[in-house]
Amino acid sequence: MSESSFNNSFSPLIFLRPVGFTASDSMRIMQAAQRIHETVRWRLAPSGVMADAYLAHADAVRYGQSPKRSGDSMGSVGSSQFESSIHEFQTLYLDKLGHYKNCPVCVLGVPAPPSADPLEIAMPKLVYPDALRQLEQGLRQVESELISQRMLYTLGSFAWEQRDFWKTHRLQLQFRSRLIATIVPQQWQIHLLEECTVNELDQASVQTVPQSTGFAAPGFDVVPLETALWEFAKRCPESWLSKMVPTVYLSQPLTHRRATTMSPRVLGDHCSAVLRLLDTGSLTAEQIEVKLRLSRPALLRSLACLALIRAIHPEPRQDSLWDWISKIWQRKRSAMSRW
Repeated sequence: MSESSFNNSFSPLIFLRPVGFTASDSMRIMQAAQRIHETVRWRLAPSGVMADAYLAHADAVRYGQSPKRSGDSMGSVGSSQFESSIHEFQTLYLDKLGHYKNCPVCVLGVPAPPSADPLEIAMPKLVYPDALRQLEQGLRQVESELISQRMLYTLGSFAWEQRDFWKTHRLQLQFRSRLIATIVPQQWQIHLLEECTVNELDQASVQTVPQSTGFAAPGFDVVPLETALWEFAKRCPESWLSKMVPTVYLSQPLTHRRATTMSPRVLGDHCSAVLRLLDTGSLTAEQIEVKLRLSRPALLRSLACLALIRAIHPEPRQDSLWDWISKIWQRKRSAMSRW
C-alpha cells in the first residue's frame, strides 16, 4: 500500500464569475481570490466555461423568480469577463438557498440606499478592506458547498495516477484502514462510501488489487468513472495537460469515438465546438486549433477532457495496398522458412 501524493500536490481549479462590479473591482477581487490558496484554487471562469460559483454585488442580487421570461433571463451572464458598463449591469435572481442556476453565490458590498443616484446604483463600488474580508468569508462558505466537484476531482486524480493498472487491477482507497472507495476501470465505475467526506478522500491511501470479479457492497454509491476523469481534466494544473494528452492525439487525425451524455452547457463552448467541428470530418489537433482559434492550453484541456470521457480518439488507420502486400509477403517468407 502506498500513499498517493499526486492528488494532494495541487488543489482543483474552481471557476468564478463576477457580476455587477466595475471592471477595477472585478479585477481586484479576482486577484485577491487567487491568493486564497487552501483546498481549492479560485480562478476567473474563462469564456465559454460554466462557472462553479458567482461573485455578485449586493445591488446585483434579488431573491425569488425572475420577472423576465426564461428566454430573456440570465443566460448571457458572464459572456464577457467583466460586466462593467451601465448597459451590461445584470441582476441575479437567487433561490431560497441563495443559489443561481444551482451555483452558490458570494455576495459582496452593501445595497445602495433608496435615495442613491441611479447612475451610482448601476455602477456600484466596493469599500475596502471590508470587501476583501467579505470575500474571504464568502469563498469559505462557497467552498463548503462544492463538495461534489472536489470529491470527483480527487477520485479522478487517483484513477489517473494509477492508469497503468486499469486493464488488470481495481483501486481500493482506504482511510485509517477503512474502505471508502473502489475504482473499477474495467467497468468504468467508482463505488464511493455514502458517508465518505472530502477530507477522508484527500488523506486516503490507494491499494491496487488484481481484478477478478466486480465490486459490490452495501452502503456504496456508484459513480461513472468518466465523470471523475472529466472533473480532473477540467480542473488540473495547466502544466499537466501536455502529459495527459497522448502524443498520438496531437499527430493523427481525430474523430468521434462515442456520443457523450453531457449537455453542451456542461461541456462548455470549447469542447462543444470541437465535437461540432469533428461532425464535418476527421481533423488533426493543429487543424482544430487553427479553425477554432484556440490557445494551446485551451486546445490541450479540451482534448484531455474529451479523450478521458471517450468522446474522441485518433482515426483508425487503414493499411495501404503496399502495407497489405508487404504483410502477405512476410507471411509467405515465414512459411517458406519453416519448410
